[in-house]
Amino acid sequence: MSSKLQILSDFKTSLVGFLDELIQQFPEEGDLIVLRIFLADQVPTEEIMKTFCEKCLPLKDVIKRRDQSFFLSNNVLFEKIDQNKVNHFKKLWTSPKLDDDDRCVIWAWYDNFVALSEKYQKIQA
Repeated sequence: MSSKLQILSDFKTSLVGFLDELIQQFPEEGDLIVLRIFLADQVPTEEIMKTFCEKCLPLKDVIKRRDQSFFLSNNVLFEKIDQNKVNHFKKLWTSPKLDDDDRCVIWAWYDNFVALSEKYQKIQA
């Protein structure tokens, strides 16, 4: 069984890797770089994990179904972000720069985040 610290380390590594991939896909999106720096260096990983468990884990079935409403209609991902930026990120999801393969990769990242957060919750129980 993984330790709490190992799960948090894996979560942070995955999150930073995910953001790095998004930055490569959208190099002109400075907000992604700011978000990466903020999440990697400013916010404690456990706080990010707890927020993911609270806000996103209840939507794991939506993620499994690959329901785009998770990104387009659901504001739990962006509730602390300026509404104009939220609309911009939603436009990125529907952008021609993202093809179906790219979206599959993003879903796979979220599958990983769900799996890690479920492990974290089991250890916390």
